[in-house]
Amino acid sequence: MQNKELSKQWVYTLFLQLLTQHDRRDNQFAIRFDEELNSVEAELGMKLNLNLSEIHLIANIGSGDSLNATALSEKTGLTKGSITRVSKKLLKLDLIRRQQFSDNKKEVYFTLTENGERLCRIHDRLHQEIEMRFKKFLEKYTPEQLAFAREFLQDLLNWDY
Repeated sequence: MQNKELSKQWVYTLFLQLLTQHDRRDNQFAIRFDEELNSVEAELGMKLNLNLSEIHLIANIGSGDSLNATALSEKTGLTKGSITRVSKKLLKLDLIRRQQFSDNKKEVYFTLTENGERLCRIHDRLHQEIEMRFKKFLEKYTPEQLAFAREFLQDLLNWDY
C-alpha cells in the first residue's frame, strides 16, 4: 500500500511541475511569436504591442466562422468586456474589421483584415510546429499507453480541485 501512496505523491509532484512548465512554455511561445511579429511590424512600419490573449483572439476570429462577441467569449474563455476592449484595440490597429449583416443591425461580427490574416497564419504555423513535435514525442508509447494517457488527461480535465 505504501508503494501506491508513493506513486500518487510522485504523480501529484509531476502534475505541479507540469503546471509550472506550462507557464514557461507559454512564455517561450510568446517569445517565438514576438520574433515573428517584429518582422511583420518592420514591414508595416508600426509597433503592434500584442499580448497572447489578443493573438489568440485574432486566431479565433480567423477560424473561418463569422463570430460575434458572445461566440468569441465562449470560444476563448474571455469575458464579453475583455472581448470589447481587445477588439477596440485590434480595430484601431487595422487587424480586424466589424461587420453587420443586413437582417440584424444589432449584431456585430468580426473578420480579419489582410494584416490580421498574416498574424493568424504565423500563429497557426507555430501551433502546427508544436503539435508536430508533440506527436513525434508520443511515438515512443504503445497504443495501450496512449489510451491510458488519454483517459488520465480527460479525467484530470474533469477533476475539480
